[in-house]
Amino acid sequence: MSEMNKSGKKTIIIYGSYGYTGTIIAEIAAGSGLPVVLAGRDGHKLAGQAARLNLPYRAASLNDPGAMDTLLADALLVMHCAGPFMFTWKSMAEACLRNGCHYLDITGEIDVFESIKKMDEAFRAAGIMAMPGTGFDVVPSDCLAMLLRERLPDADTLDLAFTGIGGGVSHGTATSMAERVGMGGAVRRGGRLKPVPSAYLVQEVDFGRGPKPVVSIPWGDLSTAYTSTGIENITVYTAVKKPAIRMLKFSNLLNSVLRTSAVRGLIKKWIDSRPAGPTPEQRETGKSIFRGRVRNASGKTVEAGLVTPEGYRLTALTAWHIALKVTAGNFKPGYQTPATAYGKELIFEIDGCREQEVAGCWGP
Repeated sequence: MSEMNKSGKKTIIIYGSYGYTGTIIAEIAAGSGLPVVLAGRDGHKLAGQAARLNLPYRAASLNDPGAMDTLLADALLVMHCAGPFMFTWKSMAEACLRNGCHYLDITGEIDVFESIKKMDEAFRAAGIMAMPGTGFDVVPSDCLAMLLRERLPDADTLDLAFTGIGGGVSHGTATSMAERVGMGGAVRRGGRLKPVPSAYLVQEVDFGRGPKPVVSIPWGDLSTAYTSTGIENITVYTAVKKPAIRMLKFSNLLNSVLRTSAVRGLIKKWIDSRPAGPTPEQRETGKSIFRGRVRNASGKTVEAGLVTPEGYRLTALTAWHIALKVTAGNFKPGYQTPATAYGKELIFEIDGCREQEVAGCWGP
């Protein structure tokens, strides 16, 4: 791990602090006593949030390099929470490089991980860390992948699956998903990302209450778990109801239509009419369950599971936990995943996270 930052920079910038997840992180940060600054494009929203949390704020647009340089001039790190990240990561990552500022975000988008990974040498030369995916995407699954790899070192296949109990989806997450409508799915085979249709693979996984159908999805671990473990064949699944599987498979016939701006506009309009995300009570009482399986060439398999708090609560807890590590000088320069920087133990440093002993939870 690197020594304490020598530049004298101390400020922690939470960019997109008034978004659904940014708000939860900001509320945790407000009680830390650290030099936290709220930031984003909308000065009006920032002013109201800053007054409520008794924190300073600075408005700056990602499209204005000068404004971003002013924002990050005294920043030790940025917790980037303003998505969809496919549109925002590049401006923020470049601003962090120009200003010697660690880059953290909460994305789960494969393309963002792959793109920032290509900037590894630049971040390493600058002595700063770039870690996308410091939340539910992908801390628990990345740690689970590394745990499984250590238990079966010659594994060549990794399957991950997750489900949520008692939670929901925020506007930001739903909007990011809407941007991928009509783009199909993905798996990793032979070390390469492979485009596949939506719901390409269907399995059954027991999360503790009997088998549930799960479908393959283009989740961030297709990038990060490969970086962390080197396993060349990876599939990530999430639990869905059977009618949703049929709808996903049918949607493959309409991809060209679903990719149009008109259809995406309608989807986003519907998203905006929905609740902003899980309620505080849902975040407090909900939980997430993960299952993982590795297999080697001889057919030997090892399984493991995790139980964690609800996804958005977990994101806030893990993102802030990692920010505190960086603030204390505990970081590795260059592109990192949560597990490459902090090991499989990282997830167990978070209250409410524990391993589940499982066997035979995957269908054939």
